[in-house]
Amino acid sequence: MSRSDQSEDDRIVAETIDLAEVPVVDFAPFLTRDAEARAAVAAEIARACRDIGFFYLTGHGVPEALRTAIFDQSAAFYHRPADERSDALATPEWYRGWVPAPPQTTLSRNTRLFDQYRLQLNWDDAGQPGDPHARIFDAPNRWPGDMPDFRVAGEAYLSAMHGLSVQLLGAFALGLGLPEDRFDGYFRKPPSQLSLLYYPPLPEGADIDVSNTVSHTDEGPFTILAQGEVGGLEVKRRDGVWIAAPPIPGAFTINVGDMMMWWSNGQFLSNWHRVKNRSGGERFSVAFFANPDRDVVVGPLPEMLDRTGAPRFEPVKVSEHLARFYAKLEMAADGR
Repeated sequence: MSRSDQSEDDRIVAETIDLAEVPVVDFAPFLTRDAEARAAVAAEIARACRDIGFFYLTGHGVPEALRTAIFDQSAAFYHRPADERSDALATPEWYRGWVPAPPQTTLSRNTRLFDQYRLQLNWDDAGQPGDPHARIFDAPNRWPGDMPDFRVAGEAYLSAMHGLSVQLLGAFALGLGLPEDRFDGYFRKPPSQLSLLYYPPLPEGADIDVSNTVSHTDEGPFTILAQGEVGGLEVKRRDGVWIAAPPIPGAFTINVGDMMMWWSNGQFLSNWHRVKNRSGGERFSVAFFANPDRDVVVGPLPEMLDRTGAPRFEPVKVSEHLARFYAKLEMAADGR
């Protein structure tokens, strides 16, 4: 998560409206060799990215068994007593594993009411000598010591999400009128991240501006979210209206992040979203945050500047941008 909006926005109740507000895109034709079909899917995705920055993805080819396994293992972990979870506790020196919500004394619009289990794609030879951010990118994943199925499910799901992210990069490129391989050189050994998220229900009677996560955008190019059975995700339309984005069985919820907005010079929208779990029960989701290689500098692409004029965003180096983001999370984990 990146930009954070702790404003009066969080007092606005989301409207429950027709699912057409968040387009549903069938990705199956893109996975064929039919150039015309692939272009049509890319155009659908581009339209959604311009209009609202979110879309549902069906026909993605990820086996349902992988989704079921990762949700089952996430629930198994979070249902353990806290002292049994603590062997997988993330630390500032090894920031993988369980990141619990900070202790709550009072509830406010600044409250963070969710836990996450943080994993990352590991690349054996991706390290760089003298990298000041090595502890962020080079640490191996941390696994619960007595849950072997958790590791099996986590590694299989990470691999599947990486594969799907590569396909989506091609679709985003085509949707921007660029060669399909335009982003490939930025994702040779990406430090993409997986978060197994647990949202307890908001307490009965909590103020209207209390959310599990405050309004924010995502820091990377895009996110692949698997929602569980319980809703709570809310998205802000361009006209300022907040809408519910409930789960669709078997579909992923995809959203544009800041870096894709920067690459496109604002043609694609990195949109505000939040989670309010007022279901009365626990909520699980699994988010894959696609990130470019750490040494990539992200800014408006020259091809986009030719069409859109002056750059709207300053170039940002991925390692420095993500290091600032991780620092904020470490402060949140400490209750600051």
